[in-house]
Amino acid sequence: MNTTIDRLRVLLVKDYKLDPATLVPDAPLEALGIDSLGVAELMFNIEDEFKVTIPDAPVVLKTVGDVVSYIDGLVATQPAGVGLGIATAAGTVPVR
Repeated sequence: MNTTIDRLRVLLVKDYKLDPATLVPDAPLEALGIDSLGVAELMFNIEDEFKVTIPDAPVVLKTVGDVVSYIDGLVATQPAGVGLGIATAAGTVPVR
């Protein structure tokens, strides 16, 4: 089974064309070329990959490890099925 950091690495390699070897927990996102706009885009991808809903509350994510911890916290605190739905022109319809 893939760990959170493994799954995050796949996203970062695919979306940002980064070398997986550089994606260690203490790697600063900014040093990897991921600015605030890139983090916002990453949050959308995290929602899709991990089936979580990102809250509106601001969060400071400076390193790859910060992102992993944030994802793990979301997964642990959100009920099963949160973030699952079918996208329609009117919005996302929850799957029951």
